[in-house]
Formats: sequence, structure tokens, C-alpha cells
Amino acid sequence: MMIYYFKLAFLGVRKTPFLSFLIIAMIAIGIAATMTTYTVSYMMSKDPIPAKSQMLFNVQLDNYTKEYAIEMGDKLGYTITYQDAMNLLKSDIPVNQVALNSTKETLSNPLRADLDKLNVMVRTTTPDFFRIFDVPFTFGSGWSQHAEDDAAQVIVLSKKINDQLFNGENSVGKTVVFADKIFTVSGVLDHWSPIPKFYSTAVDTYNDPYDVFIPLNTQIQNELYSALNSDTYCTQEPADGSFATLLTSECTMINMWVELPNEQTKAQYKDFLTSYAQQQQAFGRFQNSTRSKLLNVKERLIDDDMIPNEGKLAVWLAALFLVVCLLNCMSLMMAKFFGRAREVGLRRAVGASKQAIVIQFSIELALLGTLGGLLGLALAQLGLKILTGIYYYMPAGIMQMNLSLASITLLLALVSSLLFGLLPVLKASQTTPSSQLKSL
Repeated sequence: MMIYYFKLAFLGVRKTPFLSFLIIAMIAIGIAATMTTYTVSYMMSKDPIPAKSQMLFNVQLDNYTKEYAIEMGDKLGYTITYQDAMNLLKSDIPVNQVALNSTKETLSNPLRADLDKLNVMVRTTTPDFFRIFDVPFTFGSGWSQHAEDDAAQVIVLSKKINDQLFNGENSVGKTVVFADKIFTVSGVLDHWSPIPKFYSTAVDTYNDPYDVFIPLNTQIQNELYSALNSDTYCTQEPADGSFATLLTSECTMINMWVELPNEQTKAQYKDFLTSYAQQQQAFGRFQNSTRSKLLNVKERLIDDDMIPNEGKLAVWLAALFLVVCLLNCMSLMMAKFFGRAREVGLRRAVGASKQAIVIQFSIELALLGTLGGLLGLALAQLGLKILTGIYYYMPAGIMQMNLSLASITLLLALVSSLLFGLLPVLKASQTTPSSQLKSL
């Protein structure tokens, strides 16, 4: 019986090709607009590290002056001072812990005279970085704690930089010239681009990860510092402009993350932070308060406004546009089904029930909705491709629709067409045989 209804549905579409095309087009346009904006919003706000997002915490301390504390209210900075980071790294409570900074330097392959020096953004970090954030490697690995302590001149390259300098070959053990010094490659990353880039700054949230990684202690010992690229914030200016003074000042420059696998270790570490803050206050620091915070990945994204609210607004506007399109579809469906009143009357006269008419037209709606969904999916992909070209500086992953989103697109088209077509179908099924047979 269902095969018979499907045949009738195809015939119904062919009987009113223009109206059917308009309905499909309206569904497709509304679906495409909605799913294009929803895809971008979803990809910009999705959990960047779902396996660990509830276990990773950004460490925040209150070293504000009283004046700055009034301005900031309850909010603490996402970076801490260098001296605090070095002290906190001595704790054995976290499973993994990492201190991050950044700078900008030059990089080249001494054996490639055909290549100019590259200006690269550099992530300076402690060894746990690659473990705590589940960073994949194509070749080699990160560096050891021993290499960190010795300020070893070792370097990890991104896949992109390795392709540029070494044509994608295994470069582990080879040397590069970094900041006019010889560094040895210890590892090459596989593709890795968490979105949003939760461990970085708000202005850097949707940029690709940096292409070069070196030990934090190597940065410090070689004074590889750039104020414009090192996330440094000073509420109290250092006594002088020297790098050594900066390290002992109240300027915050280290982004610190810890991995705490359960509530027990989180409580232990929170007590440790409170005790540490009280100790530092006794030494004359932290005069505003001994507050501290541990923000997990989602909390950090919200607290630092790393996810733009404009994306959510755009989704709501697109959804309203979809409703407008579907209301127009409802009018077209009314015209389509009422134009076939004679067919309905004849079928009713030969014994078809109202339920049979509803099923027939509902299958026709499902067919129109599916076709509209497929066309809408194609238009959404086109829209995402256009956005990729416009926002070329953002990771391409933001503008890509995954399988689950594609499935949602088709399901939304099907459900919305059935929902908004329900009234026209019910009204059409109420047609009485006698009223139509008289006109034959």
C-alpha cells in the first residue's frame, strides 16, 4: 500500500510542477540560511576537547592592586606571574600541568639557501603541554623535563612548517636556525587545531595553533621576549624595563593549566592554591585578597568572552527567516492541495477514507521536504564555502558541516515541511465527494 502512496506522491509533484518547485525552493532557502549560520555558531562554540574538558582547569590568582580589583569586580585574570607559575609547578597534585607563554621569532633551515627566513609565532611551554592537550605527533615527540630544566635548544614544528622547511620528511634530529641559534627538532605535529583555541587568549581564539614550540625555560634563559606577543599585563609597572625585573614583578604573563581528574584532586588543589595565596600575602604580596579560581574549559570560554554572542543572534534570525519561508510554503501548499479538490472528491467517492487522503498528501509533503532538504544542504555547503573565502584568516574547520549537522539539516527539512503542511493537508482531506462530483 505504501508503494501505491509513493507513486501517488510522485504523480502529485508532477501534476503541479511550478508550485512543487516553489515549495522545494522555499524550504531549501530557509534551511540553507539556518544551517549555514547554525554550523558556524556550533563549530565556534563546540567543546574543543570533549574527553578532558571537565578535567582541565585554568589557574587564576588575585594579585590585583586594590584600585584595579574594584574595576575588575569578581573577575580574575587568565594569566599569572612568572614567579607564581614556577612555584605552582612544584605541586604534585595535578596529573599534568603546563605553563604557557608566547613570542615571535625567525626560523630557517640552514641547508635550504633557497628559502627565506620565516617569521613565526612561537608557543613557549613546559613539557606536559603535549600530554595535557592530547596533541598528536607525526614524527618524534615533545621534550623531557630534563631538557626543560637545562633550557635545551630543542624545538617542535607544526606539520605546515615541517612541510615548508623539510618537504614533509621526518626532520627529528635535524637542526634549524631559530632566533639566530641552532635548535634540534625533537618532534613534528600531526594536524591539530582545537576550535575554539581555549588555552590561548580571547583575541586568538579562532586562529590556528602556533607553528613552533620550544621549552619555556629556554625562552627565559635566552630572553626571547616580545611584549607585543607575550600576553603580558601589568597592573603595577616594573621598577625598570629589564627582562629580569619583569620576571620578578607583578606583571602576569603565564597562562597555566592543570589536569585534575576528579573532584577530590580538584578540592586538594584548590586548598593548595588558598594556602599558597595566604603564604604570599604574608610575604607582602596579594594585598587585595587570597582569592583563586579554577575554571574548566567551558567556564574559561564563557568567562573570557571567547565565544561571540553574535553567532547565537544570527542563528535566531536565521530561524525566524526559516519560519517566514515555511509560512510561505504553507500558502503554496494550500494552493497546491486545494487545486486538486476534484481528485480528492473522486477518490473519496470510490471509497478512499479521509485518513487515506491525509497519508497520501503527507507522503507528498515528505517527498517535497526531502527534496528541499537535499537542495538546502547543497546551498548550505555553498554558503559555507563562500564564508571560508570571506573569513580566510579563520580555521577552515569552522566552516565545515559534519555528518551529524548534515543529518540534522535533512531531518529539519522533513519535520518542518510536515509540520507546516499539516493544516493544508487536513483541510484538503475535508473535501466532500458530493461538492466536487456535481461540477464534473
